[in-house]
Amino acid sequence: DYDIHGLKDAAHYLDALRQEGRIRHLGVTNFDTPRLLVLLDAGIPIVSHQLQFSLLDRRAAGAMAALCMERGVGMLAYGSVAGGFLSERWLGLPEPSGALENRSLVKYKLIIDEFGGWTLFQELLHALARIAERHAVRIGTVAIRWVLDQPGVAAAIVGARDARHLAHTTAALGLHLTD
Repeated sequence: DYDIHGLKDAAHYLDALRQEGRIRHLGVTNFDTPRLLVLLDAGIPIVSHQLQFSLLDRRAAGAMAALCMERGVGMLAYGSVAGGFLSERWLGLPEPSGALENRSLVKYKLIIDEFGGWTLFQELLHALARIAERHAVRIGTVAIRWVLDQPGVAAAIVGARDARHLAHTTAALGLHLTD
């Protein structure tokens, strides 16, 4: 909550704990660029910034990525498969009209709406499907690799419902996308 004052004080306290060896590294989550800059300019050694970043949500690609690269802060991207929306499961389907099965899907459906709506999302899925077919991988694998290839991204945080998704997720590490 940026309305609560003391951001730098709290960060300095955490850095003191780091210097004592009680904390190994300091990172932030979902900071905006001005607040991250405040911490970095105050000398707080932030090593990572966890934030949402995907083919659907590229907000971090601008000033945030530039700042992180300039200051050596690795971006840890979550949402790279949009809660599973970036998968074959949704390819060619009509826009969901009823309640979605979990909060994650509700959140990412809002991201799809902000991206440009269901029709544009389907165009993206079809393009991803063509790329995935060319590389003999899944749509989600392509989406993860795209995120990993973005400037400033150090890692993609990917959740999986079960172990069946693990091979498709790790396949992104060996995938090489062309322009």
